[in-house]
Amino acid sequence: MIKGVGIKWSSRSPIVLAKRWNSTKPFYITTPIFYVNAKPHLGHLYSMLLGDTRIRWEKLDPTNKAYFLTGTDEHGLKIQAAAEKLNMEPKELVDQVSQNFKNLAEVLNVNYDRFMRTTDADHAEVVKYFWNLMMEKGYIYEGSHSGWYSISDETFYPETQIEEIIDKDNNKKMIAKESRNEVVYQDEINYFFRLSKFQDQLLKHFEANPEFILPTQRYNQILKELRETKFEDLSISRPSSRLKWSIEVPNDPSQKIYVWFDALLNYITATGYPQAFTKTDDGYITPQDNPWPATHIVGKDIIKFHCIYWPIFLMAAGVDVPKQVIVHSHWLSDGFKMSKSLGNVVDPLEMLAYYGQDSIRFFLMENSNIDDDCKFSENLLVLSRDMIIGKYANLVTRIGGKSFNIRESIEYYHDKKYEGINELIEQYSVDKSKVEELIKTKDELIIGLDSIYEKMNEKIIKFDYIRAIQEWWLIIDKANYLFQNAEPWLLVKQIKQNKDDIKVNEQIKVVINFYTFLASETSRISSILINPVMPGLSTKILDRLGVEQGKRFVSDCKIGKDLSYGVDANSTKHKLPIERVEIRGNSVEK
Repeated sequence: MIKGVGIKWSSRSPIVLAKRWNSTKPFYITTPIFYVNAKPHLGHLYSMLLGDTRIRWEKLDPTNKAYFLTGTDEHGLKIQAAAEKLNMEPKELVDQVSQNFKNLAEVLNVNYDRFMRTTDADHAEVVKYFWNLMMEKGYIYEGSHSGWYSISDETFYPETQIEEIIDKDNNKKMIAKESRNEVVYQDEINYFFRLSKFQDQLLKHFEANPEFILPTQRYNQILKELRETKFEDLSISRPSSRLKWSIEVPNDPSQKIYVWFDALLNYITATGYPQAFTKTDDGYITPQDNPWPATHIVGKDIIKFHCIYWPIFLMAAGVDVPKQVIVHSHWLSDGFKMSKSLGNVVDPLEMLAYYGQDSIRFFLMENSNIDDDCKFSENLLVLSRDMIIGKYANLVTRIGGKSFNIRESIEYYHDKKYEGINELIEQYSVDKSKVEELIKTKDELIIGLDSIYEKMNEKIIKFDYIRAIQEWWLIIDKANYLFQNAEPWLLVKQIKQNKDDIKVNEQIKVVINFYTFLASETSRISSILINPVMPGLSTKILDRLGVEQGKRFVSDCKIGKDLSYGVDANSTKHKLPIERVEIRGNSVEK
């Protein structure tokens, strides 16, 4: 068989996008820790899936070490206000709401290694340690602060980023231009971090690492800000009289640590900082077996915090900056930003309950475009689900019927009975006018199957999931096209009609088994490679084929690499791996 072309990856770049074949360094990916002031929405689900899909892809090579972090951000004024409104203690509230995000991860089959909560004891210790370290280095000082503060965004905005609007009740109010959230003027005593001291250092890092942020438009956005805006020092505390629900500033009970200075540190808390790092005069050396630095997945609304504040905090401490920040856009519902007033908010748990985990996972990843806002439509979701059933799941259903024999087709390959298959296709094709097209298509399918992993990998390591899945669909479509045009079920009828001609029937049987083998190999290889996106359905299909658990990895994704499967694959005991449903509100098709 024709072998796929291998790709040689490099691991020498400071920003490692490619697969680290020769490195023992674990791959570490994080979602944002989600703020628990409201129940989970589609954006939270999307961030989780981007990370879960990427980590599962990494683990398709069992020699790779990988670590996935998600969790919840549980301090701040919004939590405090929400708890007061409900007449609850803040900890009681965050315990309840945080569980909603854990539940979302569970029903979505998100395979995280740790669910971080900023109320976790080890995290609080890291925050206090980091604060004291910055104090010792002289990067924190006390001063007065006045400015426009957004409770929703938990940040101050400069005067240039504020505008006055008239709301729907004809009242004047000030909002932040960037987030469109209301701001109020505050004057207070805070602690400040010397953010301005590190602007040039961060700019140099950006200029030396043009793929530090993906997509490129987000990188250019922050690069422009670094070049054109003079940074002010950052307020990192609030008076305890105003903010009660937060970590107390060490040695100063009159102040509480500002939520971002607390929250961002979760990413290194999970790696065992500082104990798991080697301290030097200049900072900290990350051990080879430690997962840090991370690849962060964040929404575009928190890009400044993760791409400016966070790397600067780390530079100040002498800790490696993140490997990369992936900034995704938002999901629009029926063409508009989701809002309660428009009635177009998508409840991910309701969708999951009706359409199933795999359908939701596949739809969101198939339509994932980190460059632009993505469009959610329930009609498109149903169409996507029907395509999965009609093309992907149906391929194994077709060859799994009583007319074909998957195990026998594999044994024929092992016994080299497909040598000279072109001549047999030419001789026994049902429609002689299709011979040339059939041979061309099967050759393309063979080449495609042997190179599909490399093609998908090239896209997935850049978080270009939409194009990776397009490559996957090309293989599925090619296999279905070949099987449909070859019409091997008609060849089965020919054998039944010509029972006496044993030699001819055996040759026809080779042709039937050849098409069955290519369809089964397509089902096997495509199921392994789509497992990070649809772990449930792909596992059902691999189970149906009888593929062993230890043969579901990258190394198995070549034609003929696994010849042990197929036993009992054509048994009538098998049920459909997925069934059709109509759009919600209509009856279910059985």
